[in-house]
Amino acid sequence: MSMMPFMFWILLQIPADFTPVEGFADLDYTATPDRFGLLLVTGEDSTGNLDMAGDILDAVDSLPEGAVVELFVVSPDMAGHPDILALCTDFPGLPSTLVLVGHCGYIQLDPEFLTAEILDSWYTWGDPGSRRTGICNFCRRCNP
Repeated sequence: MSMMPFMFWILLQIPADFTPVEGFADLDYTATPDRFGLLLVTGEDSTGNLDMAGDILDAVDSLPEGAVVELFVVSPDMAGHPDILALCTDFPGLPSTLVLVGHCGYIQLDPEFLTAEILDSWYTWGDPGSRRTGICNFCRRCNP
């Protein structure tokens, strides 16, 4: 099986709640100052990818009613995957989850405590009522 159909198959298995992106250009194009999103960075393990997608969806269900969360996915066959993968150094291995805040704010979340990490990120940077500044101090894209 060639790599391209295999990666396409992986994306077909990811729930439709996730918007496929090529890389930073797509993410930057959709960014707004109040964006709160989650990016699933997939790997070759389709079972692991599906499990992580399910964990993300479960965590999003734990957020307060009315929370607005954008969900994205990037697969290894996308041109920008290597650039995004370079941010996934705190918890090596794929799949991985990054929280996206505002125009730029990419923080890798601990997969062992994903729900707690997503909730913490929401209440720190996503909730309009409690949004704090300073995401740039933690962003892996600007501060590797």
